[in-house]
Amino acid sequence: MIRNYIKVAIRHLLRNKGITVINVAGLAIGMACCILIVLFIRDELSYNRFHVNSENIYRLNSVAQHKDGQADRMGVSQFGAGPALREESSRVKDAVRFYTTYNVIISKGADKFKQDQISYADAGFLKMFSFPMVSGNPATALKEPYTGVLTESAAKKYFGNEDPVGKSIRFQDAFDCQITGVVKDVPSNSDIKFDVLLSMETWRQNVIKAGGKPEGSWYGFSDNYTFVLLDPGITPAMMDGELKVFVTKHIGEIAKRLGETFSYELQPLANIHMRPNGDNAALDKTPKLYLYGAIGLFIILIACINFMNLVTARAHERAMEVGLRKVMGAERKALIIQFLVESILVSMLSFLFALLLAQIMLPGFNYATDKTLSLFSLQNISLFSTLLLLSMVVGLLAGSYPALYLSGFLPVRILKGGLKSAGTKSLFRKALVVSQFTIAIALIISTVVIYLQLRYLQQKDLGYDKTGLVNFYLNNDKQANSRETFKAEVEKLPFVKNTSYTSAAVGDGPNNANPVGIEGSLEEDSKVAYIVYADFSYFTNLGIKMAEGRDFDTRFPTDSLDAFVINKSAVKKFGLTKPIGSRLEWRGSNEPRKGTVIGVVEDFNFESLRLPVGPMLAMIRPGYARVLTVRLESGDRQAQLAGIETLWNKMMPAFPFNYSFVENSLAGEYKQEQRDGSLFGAYAGLAIVIACMGLFGLAMLVARQRTKEIGIRKVLGASITSITALLSKDFIQLVFIAILIASPIAWYGMDKWLQEFAFHVPMPWWAFAAAGAGALIIALVTISFQSVKAALLNPVKSLKSE
Repeated sequence: MIRNYIKVAIRHLLRNKGITVINVAGLAIGMACCILIVLFIRDELSYNRFHVNSENIYRLNSVAQHKDGQADRMGVSQFGAGPALREESSRVKDAVRFYTTYNVIISKGADKFKQDQISYADAGFLKMFSFPMVSGNPATALKEPYTGVLTESAAKKYFGNEDPVGKSIRFQDAFDCQITGVVKDVPSNSDIKFDVLLSMETWRQNVIKAGGKPEGSWYGFSDNYTFVLLDPGITPAMMDGELKVFVTKHIGEIAKRLGETFSYELQPLANIHMRPNGDNAALDKTPKLYLYGAIGLFIILIACINFMNLVTARAHERAMEVGLRKVMGAERKALIIQFLVESILVSMLSFLFALLLAQIMLPGFNYATDKTLSLFSLQNISLFSTLLLLSMVVGLLAGSYPALYLSGFLPVRILKGGLKSAGTKSLFRKALVVSQFTIAIALIISTVVIYLQLRYLQQKDLGYDKTGLVNFYLNNDKQANSRETFKAEVEKLPFVKNTSYTSAAVGDGPNNANPVGIEGSLEEDSKVAYIVYADFSYFTNLGIKMAEGRDFDTRFPTDSLDAFVINKSAVKKFGLTKPIGSRLEWRGSNEPRKGTVIGVVEDFNFESLRLPVGPMLAMIRPGYARVLTVRLESGDRQAQLAGIETLWNKMMPAFPFNYSFVENSLAGEYKQEQRDGSLFGAYAGLAIVIACMGLFGLAMLVARQRTKEIGIRKVLGASITSITALLSKDFIQLVFIAILIASPIAWYGMDKWLQEFAFHVPMPWWAFAAAGAGALIIALVTISFQSVKAALLNPVKSLKSE
């Protein structure tokens, strides 16, 4: 019986090739989008879950509640927290730190390598986390000072085919480390990433050599992460009381002095990827997963709507078949099965094409999402089974309404010719067409708004001139010792306009935030401000305008020790009615520094445009200003860089050339938004293509159903234009209704998205008009092809068509 159903279904599909192609193509595109989105969502949700102990590992997050009501939630913690918890808590099986430094120079013999980052970890790190070792003992590999492990890729990079275990490499031309093991490359779905991992004892010894106390200071966070392994059955809620006592003991006095309420939170390892700053922080990437999932669902829904629309629109063509079958004794159940078999066949065929389309689209999708997803891999076998089942479900859903609709026809009514059908007369069919275009138009509007916001971010006046700015990084102590000489030599180059040193280069992300108060005020009244260590030419080089007072000046010796320059936001934050001459105190270290405000600069965006301009305080502190910002004249950038590189190699031959253009760094800040815009554009394009394919099929059926009417109208003198307008009118009305529905939906969604940026474009009303007009034009072109074709048909043939 099933075999007969399949044969009849194949025969019917081949007889109506045009409609079959439209249905298969629409469903294939929708399924391909769903496949890619499922791969993406599955990968996002898999982060950090591959560790054997993942259910019992937590990250120690810091929460600093300020008096003004603002709270800083951070995934980092003080260096002393891990060792202290390990010693003082009976519920903590182990606590390890993971600390990262950047722009590191590694030497192996005469060869020099620039490593973007190296990490340090405590001895228990490789036992707590499941990073399989190729060689070495995880219990001892990170135990001793000046030892470390490499990933397989890093081992290949530094040692080629040699076994690196037992060999040494040099870091920052300052110390040697012996390689004690090799681990497999870190999986892509891990938030803990490293290529070179040194023992935390190495870091401690270097700090001690420099005269510091690594675990003695509870001020600094830096990039230190603390991970805690709890005993099975112990929950974060059970640790709350213990953590409060711990904070009071170690940080209570410091927090009180800074005017903050400080606390720790334990965040499950599996949650870190979606909520990087903590479960209660504002940054949450989960809604984006919901959004992507919704888009995939909408696109497959559009394709299913096409299928249902085209099948029900052809109801009168299959009505006679249904009537004759019922007269011959066919039960409604058998007819339903027949139509569902046809639907599932279309869906299964679509699934095969969807796999091919998904593979073709995958490289672009990986680029847009910054992923390395693969489709045809062993781990996706179960996924394919699920997707195959899903395709059958899609077939059942898409074919359910047509099956019930067609099988319910009364044979007496059918055989008497009482059944009439037209493409847009059914209210249900109208609703389906409107739903399709509502989704497509909302996506188009969203894409336009995202594009306009990205263009605004790229073109906004940041308060400084970013043209021709290049940052050169002299992070090593040996480089820092020659920085003034290097700066003087760079300034002699004919294509260099100006230079300045700073600790917080523009374009490089967040600045260092510390408590600052008015001199003589209580410690509790401190305000958090962003601190910039600079030289005398910092503001001049960046082109930042003075609002009041003066800039740092070498003619005033006290500027090096007793002077601050602040921005307008700091004036407002500290409530300074007469800022020039006011005395402030920087309380960000064990050695507070007092100074007189000598100048106020206009606010400039030293952070992302997602954030409002915060209070900023600049001071002359040469020892900490190790980024040389150079402003280049217009010209050949590669030739200019080559000139500076020659000078660099002459003065600092032991260190690879290390630089970044400020404009490129700023563009990279909004890379995710650019990717989202690309994805939305692609989704919107596919949605409108699928919707228009449905319109094309409906227009084709309408023209076929109204062939005789068209012939009669032509005989009576109707023009081609009037006939085309007649056939197109109903469809255009539906698209116009979709515009009216989609506009407020898109407005609400995009307004929410724009609120994530402190600086954003006003909602562009014309984008809604343009998206609507574009959808109307595309729909009109799609419909007109069939309408004009029908209008041009010879009326003699039209009248003979029935």
